[in-house]
Amino acid sequence: MHIRLLEQGDQAAVEAIMREHPLQFPPFIIAKYEPRWHLFINASAADAGYNRCVYYVAVAPDSGDLIGHAGCIWNEAVDRYEIVGVVVAGSGQRQGVRKALIAQVCGWIEATGSDTAILYTLGHPGNVGTLAFYRDIGFVCSQVEQDFFAPNRHRVTFVKPLGPSN
Repeated sequence: MHIRLLEQGDQAAVEAIMREHPLQFPPFIIAKYEPRWHLFINASAADAGYNRCVYYVAVAPDSGDLIGHAGCIWNEAVDRYEIVGVVVAGSGQRQGVRKALIAQVCGWIEATGSDTAILYTLGHPGNVGTLAFYRDIGFVCSQVEQDFFAPNRHRVTFVKPLGPSN
């Protein structure tokens, strides 16, 4: 697998991967990404928001298909970078894609001088594996907001310390 920055022609493929996971990426969530990607792709070092977001894609070595996406945005409300859009295509599952993408994003966040990252995910009985995955790669659950999205659909907040010892 190869990880690279999101490029202009990648959006449709990433949206298709997101649609494979309708519980985590309902249409109203997918719709948030087009303007974010546009800002990122068209930003330059002279732009005030240049260092406020980044997006990566994972590319399958054999086919060249996009098999994953992850990024981060600056979250003003919590004054830290928030990891967003972590998604892996069915064809890329259980190959370390998600872990590699998150490591890439966390490396970028750390390079900005930040010492923590935050991530929100859905808490419900069908998402237990995802919650365990985030704990296994060093995220700490800092809050569970009951019924945040809908009944029995909680928002789980994870924080990951960044730095040489993490």
